[in-house]
Amino acid sequence: MKVTLAQLQVFVALSDTLHFTRAAEALSVSQPTISKEIKALERGLGIQLLNRSSGGTTLTPAGRSLQGHARAVITQVTEFEASAEVVKRHARREVRIAASPSIVNRLLPETLRKFDDRDLGITLVAIEVETGEVVAAVDSGRADIGVGHHLTRPRRATKRRLGEDELQVVISRSLAPKGGTPLDLGGLTQVPLLMWPRERSPAYHDAIIEICRARGLDPLLLTGTTRISGSWSFFLDDARAFALAPRDFAAQETGGHLTALSLNPPGFVPLDVVWIPGNPAADEVLAILWDITDDRRSDHAAAT
Repeated sequence: MKVTLAQLQVFVALSDTLHFTRAAEALSVSQPTISKEIKALERGLGIQLLNRSSGGTTLTPAGRSLQGHARAVITQVTEFEASAEVVKRHARREVRIAASPSIVNRLLPETLRKFDDRDLGITLVAIEVETGEVVAAVDSGRADIGVGHHLTRPRRATKRRLGEDELQVVISRSLAPKGGTPLDLGGLTQVPLLMWPRERSPAYHDAIIEICRARGLDPLLLTGTTRISGSWSFFLDDARAFALAPRDFAAQETGGHLTALSLNPPGFVPLDVVWIPGNPAADEVLAILWDITDDRRSDHAAAT
């Protein structure tokens, strides 16, 4: 008897969906392939895993007993493949950093400049993901280091606070106070806050809401994007919404009809880093990230 990974994947997909067509869609294969693989698995095991009838598909007692084992095998194979990819990157001294586009655009240039100064012989690759996907990218082995705001607790990786970012209000100049003075959010009760769907990054989302409430604003929400650029900038340009963004990113997105103002009182969000220990090249990149954070902290202290 030989059980293949493809057979186990089909079995798990059918266990999850109890529907041959949806299982085929989930695995991006044809429905006949699903039927062929599950029949081969049942024949090889000598066990019926599924009940098939005109009323639908259900798991047999044996199927219910074995579905957890099948899922565990798939997880182990996936982790093995990810670990093998990490080993290959170690040998190449390649380090992948996962972060949102705004953080990549801010940190990558500074990191590369310090790379040039130190001649480390490391290839740095940036992977742009949403904030809520950073930890998963590192836990899965897709990235070696992840940087983001209010990151969740990783399953495999180590997490530490890298620093913090000051939030600024990105708003139409027509709604902003004169002279660029810090903005009192309590005066924006009729202007929606442009936000991303909460499920993409719950902790960061909730922190933004609490920062508003602590300043006298229970915000109306305009939900739909993780970015304030692109087509959604229409709502900001046209004074139909405002946004909160880290200072550096806010500075990149303003100009023309938009301005970036400090909060009154100032508001900050933590900037976290996650990584899986044991990669010397990643450790060298982490040291550079700590240096960049220390430099920024010193510059901010000097400015204030």
